[in-house]
Amino acid sequence: MLRILLLITPLLLWSEAPAPRASLVEMAPLTKGEVNRLQNFVGTLYFNQKSNLASETNGKVLKVHFDSGDTVKKGTLLVTLDSSILDKNIVASKASLREAEANYRKSNRDLKRYKTLLADQSIARSEYDAINFATTGFKSRTSALQAGLDAQLIEKRKKKIYAPYDGIITSKAVEVGEWVNTGDSIAQIVNPYVADITVNIPEKFVQSVKKGDELKVNIASQEHRGEVKAVIPVGDKNTRTFPLKVTLKSDKVLFEGMEANIKLPNAQLENALLIPRDGVIKRFGQQIVFTDAKGAAMMIPVTIVGYFQDKVAIESPMLKEGMPIVIKGNERIFPNQPIKATNQETSKKE
Repeated sequence: MLRILLLITPLLLWSEAPAPRASLVEMAPLTKGEVNRLQNFVGTLYFNQKSNLASETNGKVLKVHFDSGDTVKKGTLLVTLDSSILDKNIVASKASLREAEANYRKSNRDLKRYKTLLADQSIARSEYDAINFATTGFKSRTSALQAGLDAQLIEKRKKKIYAPYDGIITSKAVEVGEWVNTGDSIAQIVNPYVADITVNIPEKFVQSVKKGDELKVNIASQEHRGEVKAVIPVGDKNTRTFPLKVTLKSDKVLFEGMEANIKLPNAQLENALLIPRDGVIKRFGQQIVFTDAKGAAMMIPVTIVGYFQDKVAIESPMLKEGMPIVIKGNERIFPNQPIKATNQETSKKE
């Protein structure tokens, strides 16, 4: 008997538990309207920044600070070249410069004294001219030695090669102990966060896009935002298509050669079901809407076919004109969850 009571008591408690509260949402009916239907175009992703890094000087590779596949920041040291002979030449150049500067200072002091003596007619004009000429020579030599030293210091800085921007090293072309000449490649680096996409579009779409327009780009089921870089006015005479170039920036690593899908609005207007843009959300990797199915949220996968002002045109065999769609609160509800429209009276009046 005790065992039966223990089994029945939880069932009674469960049956008396209150039903879950309905989530408050705002709804709007599906309406019909004319929109420019979106058409999909497929392009290929190419890196916007791809550099074959070259040495600006020659020398033996002393150290390689990277490997293929490394992610590097702008200014990261990549390669160190031997500069031992150059270092000695810099020491000699600095010594010669100090000597020339000392000679110039002494000659300049003598020149000032000779100028006073010449004014007092204590020396001949030829003596003053000689010291003036010598001073000018010392000054020129100082400038020449300084320029030579500056060139050597620039050369010294070039013995270390740095990453020009944030990126990933895709290939390595040098090893320790190798000799590199000016212009020899040491590595290839790409910026995997910025890419260009080129798609060929028919002439009827050319006037619908312009430089600076923002477009949605789908890559590997991920949506990105791209910006129109240019519409090239020279197209294919056989297909009557023109290259559209779009620049894409991403906070995730992109891969060159990936397929990119871009949707553009067709020039022709078509009837479609419209709902405020907030009514469509992304859930489980697809675009969906929620409708009211006898007080419970019913999820319906949809396809976006166009945009009109603040509304979006959607398609699905399960949709029909007048159907109530959740436009606010949809991000916090789940399928079969009880819902209640806060604007229910307003919807009835409409």
